[in-house]
Amino acid sequence: MKKLFCIVLSFIMLLSCFLPTVSAATEKKLPIIYIVGKQNTPVYKTDENGNWLLDESGKRVQVDDVNKPLGMSREDYILTQVEPVLKALVPALTSGDYDTYIQSLVDAFAPVYQEAVLNEKGEDPDGRIDWNYSVQQPSNGMGGFKYYYFRYDWRYSPYEIADDLHTFVEYVCAKEGVDKVNIHARCYGSNVAAAYIAKSEEGYYGTPFRVKNLALNTTPIAGYIIVGALMSGSITFEADSIDRYITVLMNSQSIFEDPVIDTFIMVLVSVLNQAKVLGWGASKIQEIYDVISDRLIPGLALVSYGTFPSYWSMIGDEYYEKAKLKVFGTTEPEGQYAEFIEKIDRYHDLMGVVDEKGEAAYAKVLKNCEEKYGMKTAVFAKYGYASFPFFEGSELTGDARGTVTELSLGARGTVLGETFSAYELREIEYMEDYDPIYLSKDKKVYAGTCLFPETTWFSKNMKHDQLNLIDPIATEFFLSDGTFTVHSDERYPQFHEYENGVFNEVGKDDATDGLWSNNPLTVLMRFFSALMAFFNSIFASIRDMLPIHNVVG
Repeated sequence: MKKLFCIVLSFIMLLSCFLPTVSAATEKKLPIIYIVGKQNTPVYKTDENGNWLLDESGKRVQVDDVNKPLGMSREDYILTQVEPVLKALVPALTSGDYDTYIQSLVDAFAPVYQEAVLNEKGEDPDGRIDWNYSVQQPSNGMGGFKYYYFRYDWRYSPYEIADDLHTFVEYVCAKEGVDKVNIHARCYGSNVAAAYIAKSEEGYYGTPFRVKNLALNTTPIAGYIIVGALMSGSITFEADSIDRYITVLMNSQSIFEDPVIDTFIMVLVSVLNQAKVLGWGASKIQEIYDVISDRLIPGLALVSYGTFPSYWSMIGDEYYEKAKLKVFGTTEPEGQYAEFIEKIDRYHDLMGVVDEKGEAAYAKVLKNCEEKYGMKTAVFAKYGYASFPFFEGSELTGDARGTVTELSLGARGTVLGETFSAYELREIEYMEDYDPIYLSKDKKVYAGTCLFPETTWFSKNMKHDQLNLIDPIATEFFLSDGTFTVHSDERYPQFHEYENGVFNEVGKDDATDGLWSNNPLTVLMRFFSALMAFFNSIFASIRDMLPIHNVVG
């Protein structure tokens, strides 16, 4: 009897050890709902009866093909508009009457977006997407996850699209037999995901909170400085910003086939800046812009991206009210665009507004969801590029659309081509929660001020559109059920450069440091070096064409 008891007890012990292993091995991975950015889903035109509009070849007509205005390539179309715009500019400069010139710019710009623009209610009665989520099949992605791709009309407000996402999430949960999902959102898709999460957190849908883990990739939840500045008319033409931008740009990529030409033009711009010629030209352009911006900005915005609530959701709180006043002439929902303003305000009030203490609505929502539901959030940002140098803050390092501060939800970054100064480093070190582990080795980014410093990664010298390259890190985050951090795996350092599938930690040295200088002597020496190299290149080309050289060679 005693022997039998021991056998039974041993069996129970073995079974108790084995069962957790089986459970872990067969535990179902939560599906990932992948929400990509703007213009990923085709939007097709419809006729007055709601049927698809077809072209001569029987194909459906897309409303979002902004690269072929008037049936030609975008480049060819732009070339056709140069002459009429310049013809209107010359008499405007002499007379000071810019009305004709402004109208010529609007007329030139309008065809690029003419099939996509929404009406004053933020709607397109003659266009829709073709997507039935109930017949979509998931794809198998990294880590053995099932990926469900969410489609939407990229022009509409995230507040509205969130309702469609809710329906889709409920469908996926029922189909997969799960209570929650993971969400990986890219670019504008982040705003869609955030609106859905915020409305869910408020109990708007009356269902359980469904998001387990959230990955935000190059997110514009905090806004993109380039969109806010353009829509609010906050454009500045500064010689130093233009000089810096061209210097760093031409050192990071080739514009011309011969790198000598790149160098010569780059240094020539710096010389013109030192000679105050660039500054004079910039100030004259600024004068003209200041005169025409109140009419030009609404004129351009309301025949293009200004009619898309999606763009308005990418305007940070700093620019939001200014942009409404500039485009609509009011910040209140009244007049012709009353319904439109109400739509964009719903999202901004939900996620974009910043309170008197400086805390953004999105920060409160994401933190609340972490505390109430255990939702973990990972953020992926980029730096090493700057936006076009025509507005305040455009020289800040980022991914050419947003600054690293915006993309990372709070990091502190430097001006392009510079490191933190000794004074700035002291400021950072004196911060209450300063931790040196969050300072990049190149001393260009400090992540300790991020909303989620332990789950925010930074890709250096990676442009905005290289969104999928960080998928391996996002996969590890989802596999860990949100516990994976910047300290978890040396393969994925917080500050990294991507090369051939490897995430190498950012080093101390940076080739862009010291490239731009406002020291006249330094600029002059570079100019003569570039000039000599330029002429040497020309002489070498001539020499290679001489018959005697070809014979001797």
